[in-house]
Amino acid sequence: MDKTNLKYRFLTALFGGSLLIFSTFHELSYLLAFVVIIFLSSREYYRILKENNYRPNDILGVFLSVLIFITIYFYSSKGELWGIHFLLIPILPVVCLSALYSSKNMDAIKNVSVTFFGILYISLPLSLMNFIVFEDGVYNSIFLLSTFIFLWASESAAYIGGSLFGKTKLFYSVSPMKTWEGVLSGFFVNLLIAYLLHIFFGIYSFLFWGLFSVVVLVSGIFGDLFESLIKRNFNLKDSGNKLPGHGGFLDRFDSFFFVVPYVYFYLKIMSQIT
Repeated sequence: MDKTNLKYRFLTALFGGSLLIFSTFHELSYLLAFVVIIFLSSREYYRILKENNYRPNDILGVFLSVLIFITIYFYSSKGELWGIHFLLIPILPVVCLSALYSSKNMDAIKNVSVTFFGILYISLPLSLMNFIVFEDGVYNSIFLLSTFIFLWASESAAYIGGSLFGKTKLFYSVSPMKTWEGVLSGFFVNLLIAYLLHIFFGIYSFLFWGLFSVVVLVSGIFGDLFESLIKRNFNLKDSGNKLPGHGGFLDRFDSFFFVVPYVYFYLKIMSQIT
């Protein structure tokens, strides 16, 4: 285990995680925090593409990504959804039409595709969080905070458990460092946290929190693997260097992009069952 890297990883996680948790205590700080995350993650994504001979419309992609999140935030905070389609429906045509006015309009389909994928990969999943934290226009961050706790705990346990005990590779062709021993470490830590949340909140069963933790664990693993696939495609170790010990913003939030949609559907399903 690289002790220096572990030190930087811990300090970055402690500072950044604390800042992010505090931002969820109020709906406006929540809005600001995730606008910044979407902005920086999108810029990082388009920078990687441009450094590898793609020509995405990065300005439009970043602008639409932020606009979608802000618009859905204001609709969901008012408990109204009727107008969202006025924003979402024109997105693809707008991105396509932008290619007509590009001075570098070669490989138009490829460049439009990677521009649109940035919106689909980063902004749309995070925009679903607004439906998690707002119910009938009332802000409540309990499930968002729980998602963070499960995700960070499982990732940390997987990192430490995999470093100490890892032998059986999870998906060697994409991410050689990830192991089944790390996954199992994350699983057992999440179950422990699920029990503690059940005791602390009291209003949800251990089964509810246990399934919640598994949803976060599994979807988080696939989110991490997918971003590893992107980096492997471009021969990158990290997506950036802005977060010491973690790499870039895509490295830090890759799992979260995948987790949010599954948490949203899990909560919807459970609300119907119960």
